[in-house]
Amino acid sequence: MVCFGAGGHARVVLDALSLIGREEPVEIVGLICETATSQSVLGFPVLGADADIAAISQRHKATHFVIGVGSVRGGSTLRPQLYGLALSVGLEPLTVVHPSAVVSPSSTIGHGTVIMAGSVIQAGTRIGNNTIVNTRASIDHDCRIGDHVHIAPGVTCSGNVAVGCGAHVGVGATVVEGLTIGDGATVGAGAVVIEDCASGSTIYGVPARVHQSR
Repeated sequence: MVCFGAGGHARVVLDALSLIGREEPVEIVGLICETATSQSVLGFPVLGADADIAAISQRHKATHFVIGVGSVRGGSTLRPQLYGLALSVGLEPLTVVHPSAVVSPSSTIGHGTVIMAGSVIQAGTRIGNNTIVNTRASIDHDCRIGDHVHIAPGVTCSGNVAVGCGAHVGVGATVVEGLTIGDGATVGAGAVVIEDCASGSTIYGVPARVHQSR
């Protein structure tokens, strides 16, 4: 497999893969990155830029990929673009679940999604494709998390929360039960969300209020 990205988020993904590989071998042939500042990351070589993915995959006989690029706000298109690019050259997305995560057997995890260390995914939750559930995030029962979402470290989503495609829920935010975070919305770090958040809006504070709308 190949990993897109060569920064901090990529290193965390690579760590998770190394732990998974102790029980189920995963061969990482290298990293794909436009702006890498070194020739290798954690011992894995940087193989080239995004545009070279087809040639790199063929040369190294890669079959799968993972996105090791994070996001800092809603509406970011880089992760979806990389996901689509990899699919277009015939690679399959690898779903990564850190061994320390607690994932209910009645939950559903989409293709290419990464569940980081210490996360909890409770019963009946559905998580889409190419989504990040970051370190120690808690997603309670029957939540619906869309594609290309970033649930940042320490987030708490109570039961029956819906998070739309491309949304970003910032570090340590709390979303009370039954609310909807719209497509492409941004929830600021530490926010306490007590009402629905419209698509494309930015919401932060305690309690959270809308401060910008696209």
